[in-house]
Amino acid sequence: MFIRHEDNKAIAGSSNTSATAAPSSPASSSNQHPSRAMQEGSHRYSEPRPTTMWSMMSDLSLCNTSRDETFAMELPPPTPTVTVPTRDSQFWLYDGSIILHVENTLFRVHQTILANHSDVFKDLFMIPQPDGEDMMEGCHVVHLHDKVDDFTDLLRAVYVPDHFDAVTHDSTLESILSFIGGILRLSTKYMIRYLRQRCISLLLAKLPNTFLGYEAKSLSPHERFRSDTLMRAINLAKDNDVLEVLPYAYYCLSRFPHKRFLKDRPGDISWRDKMIVLIGRERLQWAQMSLSHKFLLVFQRAPTCQSPLCAHTRSPHAEWHEIEKGGAHPLKAYEGWNGLNICSACVEYSQVRHLEGRKEVWRLMPTWFELPSWEDLKTIQNS
Repeated sequence: MFIRHEDNKAIAGSSNTSATAAPSSPASSSNQHPSRAMQEGSHRYSEPRPTTMWSMMSDLSLCNTSRDETFAMELPPPTPTVTVPTRDSQFWLYDGSIILHVENTLFRVHQTILANHSDVFKDLFMIPQPDGEDMMEGCHVVHLHDKVDDFTDLLRAVYVPDHFDAVTHDSTLESILSFIGGILRLSTKYMIRYLRQRCISLLLAKLPNTFLGYEAKSLSPHERFRSDTLMRAINLAKDNDVLEVLPYAYYCLSRFPHKRFLKDRPGDISWRDKMIVLIGRERLQWAQMSLSHKFLLVFQRAPTCQSPLCAHTRSPHAEWHEIEKGGAHPLKAYEGWNGLNICSACVEYSQVRHLEGRKEVWRLMPTWFELPSWEDLKTIQNS
């Protein structure tokens, strides 16, 4: 029999009475009013409940919850973890006069050296430090909100004279970006102009800002840029106002298949910039047809041409259709002059028109990608 908890006390308190009382007969019990019998039964005991899996699980969950809550109340509050900053192995200089705290690393360097290179540090160190500021080994501690890897690269560029010898204009764009990324970011932030300019010159060696620079690059061993690398260069240039590299970077990116721009990879340019590149591709198609390769689509004889065959030649127009299949690449120099079946005077005349058209494409290239003119880009970059 299952005894209800609240009824135990009543049964225990009336044990003597219940022991002497005679059990009622079935007849007398049956004569009781049904509601009264039910009330008396509810005070004495309840009918046994059938034990099921669900009732057992309910009881266990209540017990576990109570135990867990009690255990949680007894636990002390967690102690916050305190990370002790470490001294940089290369730039903890014993005669340094300032300590720079970057992330979890300490750099002990010279105020005068940093002030001579950076106008920002110069103004920062001229501000009198109030009493109660952090001190360590007699040096003020200045907290900087930079990445420790970027700041280490900046100090190497400042303290190590031949640091930039690790890369040259012949290095790959990927290696150049990895080398100059932190230096360019912090030299721009702290106004270290000569370091910023060295970074820009390395970028312009790969992403030229003049037509002559493009011509010289096209004659050197060809480097095929990856789309991820170009997008990384574009983001770095935009974040640090190196705007002169953007037009040619967009141009190179426009030659990738459409499906690449539908992907969303870490480090990609924004969707707006992707749309600008795709629109620029359509404009470059028009530029190739109307400027750089117009001599093929609409062939014109040289004023000094004496050959009647040139007046009826169909080779230039046929060659245009072959070039059109390769996509828009109006800056690429045409090389199939011997297959046009035209006289030498017409070849020279067409070569002049082709070169003039390519130069015009270059001059207008920023506008193809919604950018200011080359002159304005340079002014903004150097401001």
